[in-house]
Amino acid sequence: MLILPRYIGAVLLAIAIHLYFYQSTMMKELDYKFYDLTQLFLSDLKVENSSYTVIIDIDEKSLQKLGQWPWPRVINAKLIDSINSMHPSALGINILFPEKDRTSPLVMQEFYKKFFNLNIHLDDFPTELQDNDKLLAQSIQQSGATLSTYFHDSPYTDEHCQKLLYKEDLFKNIETDVNTPSLLCNYETLQDKVENFGFINASMDSDGVFRRIPLFVDYKNHIFPSFALATILSFDKYVHIEKEYSSILVNFATEPKIISAIDVLNGKFLPSEIQGKIVILGSSVVGLSPTYLTSTGKKISSSMVHASVIDNILENSFLVENKIDKSINLLISFSLSLLMIVLLFKRFYTYLIALFFFTAIISFSYLVNTYLAGIYISIAYLWVPFVLFSSLMLLYHIKFIDQEKQEQEKLLIRQSKLASMGEMISLIAHQWRQPLSAINGSVLNIDIHLRKQNLYSQELDKQLNEIEETTNYLSKTIHDFTDFFLVNKRKETFYISEVIKQAERLLALSNYKDVHIVYKNREDIELTGYRSELVQSLLILLNNSIYACHQNLEHKNQGEIIIDTYIKKELLCISIEDSGTGIDKKNIKKIFNPYFTTKNRQHGTGLGLYILKLIVENSMNGKICVRNGTKGAIFIIQIPKNIA
Repeated sequence: MLILPRYIGAVLLAIAIHLYFYQSTMMKELDYKFYDLTQLFLSDLKVENSSYTVIIDIDEKSLQKLGQWPWPRVINAKLIDSINSMHPSALGINILFPEKDRTSPLVMQEFYKKFFNLNIHLDDFPTELQDNDKLLAQSIQQSGATLSTYFHDSPYTDEHCQKLLYKEDLFKNIETDVNTPSLLCNYETLQDKVENFGFINASMDSDGVFRRIPLFVDYKNHIFPSFALATILSFDKYVHIEKEYSSILVNFATEPKIISAIDVLNGKFLPSEIQGKIVILGSSVVGLSPTYLTSTGKKISSSMVHASVIDNILENSFLVENKIDKSINLLISFSLSLLMIVLLFKRFYTYLIALFFFTAIISFSYLVNTYLAGIYISIAYLWVPFVLFSSLMLLYHIKFIDQEKQEQEKLLIRQSKLASMGEMISLIAHQWRQPLSAINGSVLNIDIHLRKQNLYSQELDKQLNEIEETTNYLSKTIHDFTDFFLVNKRKETFYISEVIKQAERLLALSNYKDVHIVYKNREDIELTGYRSELVQSLLILLNNSIYACHQNLEHKNQGEIIIDTYIKKELLCISIEDSGTGIDKKNIKKIFNPYFTTKNRQHGTGLGLYILKLIVENSMNGKICVRNGTKGAIFIIQIPKNIA
């Protein structure tokens, strides 16, 4: 009847744990760590090629040479023209130009006219150099570059940005959970007539680490590609993107070459480093471009992110997550937890270990295979709840087994006492026959003398004294007997000599012969503890010693048992030495094991010394040891004088 509530409680605990982890933020972060470990150990299984990308970096060195950002767009135009002249496969500009260039000669002319009423003439200034934005737009269009856009939550969107559409119907089969209400694009002159553009948004996971990036975003029911994907589509319109690949886990195994922008402008590089490559123009300067922390602890620029995504798509080296995998893993974990409950409660420990090993082999083999196929199965959703539940159940089960063991030990001790009670009742009945006969005889003598009318006071006193002595003996026997078998376990203060004498009196009921017991009472020591259990311990040892002495009587006329008590290191030591044959060396380490005995079946069950060890260690906080002496075996009980 007690097992059913345990089953119900365990099932409810499994349900609670798995429901908690279903939407837990902590579970997501734990899964991120599992993913990082997967990347660490399995990334070498994938063969990586050299990078397809090159980054042209507007770095600190470039800013020192050409001044702070933003540069006049004529410089950007020259930089793009220089890159384009090296015949790259594609060019992606990871820079937003949301406003017009305020350093253009025409803009400066308007500025001075408006604020200072000055007319600045540009008659001698080349027409093609009067508007930097037109110059940059021309360079962008001639190079076929991909521009950047940025999605945000602001309600404001420029009118020309609202009209943007990316190659309608190209992504009609794509579904994405990422959507945005607003779009930030480039200045109208630059954005106009540009077919290739993509969003540069990238965000970190809840633990602050960058791992994934969406490939698509939904803006006003239109699908827009990421900047990296748009850059690839600018030269390969047939790149195949599966419907479920709406976002990917980025693999940073390849590292693109980085060239400083000022070196490109000054021609201090080899054209072959750019020819045929996909070029990303961006900046790594803090403040101009965001940086992202990877799982390795390395910080990378936005341009490095997009370059890695391009390499991942072209090499098919990225990973994707199927959302259903998390639910499937949780369901598997719950099923395994239910199976574990059954195996644990039925104590099929071998099957339980096999379950863990089988699950580990299957799940991690599947993890490797899916990883090589480009899928991460979110294995933490299987193992974290299963291991947590298993740990809690094992702790509970160990505690339950320990309590059960303690109850069994108490029951065993109690049964041992009851068995002794049965034996002693029989012995008492045998021993009382003679005293009762003596009492009956005394009463009969009194009756005879009364009938003869010659009962003198001297004779009456004699008979009455004999009756009194006999009844005192019977009363003392009953007192020792009932005191030993008291059910209530309470501490009391007593002297060791009292316990030893009580044990001897109880032992006398067995009418042992040919064995002399010697008690060396060096010092009567006061104790606080459980008197009846100490008496039981001594009876077990004395009965064993008597049996050992009887086994050796053919070599000796009389057996001898020596009881000694003394204090050693604040512990009371009770030594019992017999004149038996001692204990065989091969058995001395097994002597306290349950059901181990050297006696025949009629004289022993193998539980006496085991029960003795339980009493001494569990009830008295002591220990017991045994060794062979010069005469026979020596058992020593060591207990504190005051049991805590």
